[in-house]
Amino acid sequence: MATGLPREDIWFALRWRRLWAVRREGNIAMAKYAGATVLSAFAGILLMAFVNLYVGVACFAICFGLSFWWLKALQRQHTDYTITYDDYFREKNNA
Repeated sequence: MATGLPREDIWFALRWRRLWAVRREGNIAMAKYAGATVLSAFAGILLMAFVNLYVGVACFAICFGLSFWWLKALQRQHTDYTITYDDYFREKNNA
């Protein structure tokens, strides 16, 4: 597999035009992103209910945006776009 990243640094690969996790680290990153989304929604709802509607919406938007930015930056760093999800596992089984 001639790629730009070492195999242990590839956490995501392309599958059906989307990035999918291929290693445990990628799955952990996706779980952290999902947890951050739920927490930001919960914080936004609490702020909407007890403080102000716009403060809650702003909190959710900012927290969600930051977690999305973090995930995309991590995916860019740990994805080799020259191989696909199926290629990654085909090479792993042949190695």
